[in-house]
Amino acid sequence: MSALYLDHFGLNKPPFQITPDIDFFFSGSHRGDLLSALLHVADHEEGIVTVIAEVGSGKTLLARLMLSRLPEDVSTVYLANPCFSRDEILSAIARDLGLSELPAQTEGKLAALHQELLRRHGLGQRVLLVLDEAHTMPVESLEEVRLLSNLETACHKLVNIMLFGQPELDELLADRHLRQVRDRVIHRFELPPLPHDEGAAYIDHRLRTAGWHGGKLFNAAALNLLLKSSGGRARRINLLADKCLLAAYAEGKRQIEARHVRSALRELQEDPAAPTRIGFPWWTVLPVSLALAVLMTAIALWILSPSASKAPALMASAPSPAATAAKPPQHNDVGTAPSQAAPPAQPAANAAPAQALPSPEKQPPGDKAKAAFLRTAEKLAQPKPQGYTVQLATLPGASGLPGYIALIEQHIDAPQIFAHNWAHRGKDHVAVFLGNYANANEARAALNQLPKPLKTNQPILRTWAGISKELKL
Repeated sequence: MSALYLDHFGLNKPPFQITPDIDFFFSGSHRGDLLSALLHVADHEEGIVTVIAEVGSGKTLLARLMLSRLPEDVSTVYLANPCFSRDEILSAIARDLGLSELPAQTEGKLAALHQELLRRHGLGQRVLLVLDEAHTMPVESLEEVRLLSNLETACHKLVNIMLFGQPELDELLADRHLRQVRDRVIHRFELPPLPHDEGAAYIDHRLRTAGWHGGKLFNAAALNLLLKSSGGRARRINLLADKCLLAAYAEGKRQIEARHVRSALRELQEDPAAPTRIGFPWWTVLPVSLALAVLMTAIALWILSPSASKAPALMASAPSPAATAAKPPQHNDVGTAPSQAAPPAQPAANAAPAQALPSPEKQPPGDKAKAAFLRTAEKLAQPKPQGYTVQLATLPGASGLPGYIALIEQHIDAPQIFAHNWAHRGKDHVAVFLGNYANANEARAALNQLPKPLKTNQPILRTWAGISKELKL
């Protein structure tokens, strides 16, 4: 039906099909950041990763685009609907890796897969297994996937695993029978619904990609009603927008009005996939949220005042001086700014590099950036750097690191920030990290306790050993 209105609106192809098309990928609302994080993990990290999103939020499109952008030395296995038994899932993975003849027994299949993975490792290939709709998998099949994650050489895992699924995947992994799978999850990413402004940008992006060159095709009332009714889910937006264009075409209209949206809503009726836990639109609870934020800020200020007792640490479990102390939460959005790394200053004492610097209040912003580079250089100068950190963001690389530090300092003390330069696909970047933790549990606890504004860039856990290896590539 979409083809009927193409000529009417001057479009080259249907803009709102629900079939995933990577040409229409929308990088706003931090989707581009999430894509970059997944590409980095697929190419550098080892373990199990989960990506959680509501039905129709765009996780399949994200998975396919990631697969299309992986380097040639990463071999991929993609199962779009992995609702297999334990034997079937091993056979499906083996077929994707080119193994046509397999033993009948499960142990024999696992052994054959192990040999193939070792062969590919010897050729310098990484293997990535991507399971879409993973929330539909039986418990025993997930456990079989966990056994694959155990296959390794003396130094490296032979296969990395990404599980894409709806929120039910979290519930599935919470099953006590899957605690060994859950313990191997090194990153958990979430793809949230599109907020109003990003939803409007999403619609415009798809129209422009499809060949639209005019002004606003949806008037303000139509756009507000469509976005409010969609819940910010991409598939629902596509369904409604497509029917709106068809209704306007039938009337010979050149702009979408609110009545076209109401017509589309009547045709689609109630959204059966809409999450029932969303009770009120965001704007009805915003005043209450702001009031709570003011109250919590006042409490935090009292706690951190000189007359108060010892301030609680945000990252209390971190053993090192680089653990992060909590600051009163602010409500600024933290964005990425271009940055240019300044050369490290003179090396400080190895025992406590962060404490050898002047106090943050006395340091000008440029010195704080230099100090962040210095901390990282001293950490990575160790023969075998141990421990974990949290990567907050990757800046597009020039002179904005001092400004970025000034932004995140509203939530985190500067001495807990690390930074280093690195090149990716011929472009310079600056990676920004938080804290220095002895193990993954401490780092994950620190990540979970980050203030909400610092989670907008999808922070991830990193090992210092992995960062060191990355810089040597």
